[in-house]
Amino acid sequence: MRFATTFGASKIDHDDPAFEEGIALGKLLVRKGYGVKCGGYGGLMEAVSIGVKEAGGYCVGITLEHFDALREQNPYLSKKVVAKSLFERLELLIEGSEIFVAQKGSIGTLNEIFMVASLKYSGLMPDIRIFLLGGEYQEFNCFDASFKSVVEFCESLEELERLL
Repeated sequence: MRFATTFGASKIDHDDPAFEEGIALGKLLVRKGYGVKCGGYGGLMEAVSIGVKEAGGYCVGITLEHFDALREQNPYLSKKVVAKSLFERLELLIEGSEIFVAQKGSIGTLNEIFMVASLKYSGLMPDIRIFLLGGEYQEFNCFDASFKSVVEFCESLEELERLL
């Protein structure tokens, strides 16, 4: 099975437009033939999981042992894998995935984006594709040319679908 990994905010309201976008993203990835990995909790991870489940796909949630007692469980996952450390969690999210799609998020999402961008830029994973979904990412003026050379900016799901 081919895998896509999604990154995004863990704390987002169900009435936020990004939540609906997450559901649509999950459905899109299934239509494109991907199994999906996500962080396994609420927010945009839950939204993507809902979309994958509604589309009849397979979604793996990679959670963290430390967070499991603190965070609400995601009932839409096909499978849950519990990592012992943040490093292991990130490795499991990355390992075996061909594409990575980031919606809006916080420090954890940025950490995940920068890790996969570093792997691509360094040549360790030259064939992966990294999509940053939404105009917010293009507004960061701190991104230099080397970073912009390894990621693809998408304003919308329609644009992402054309690029996949």
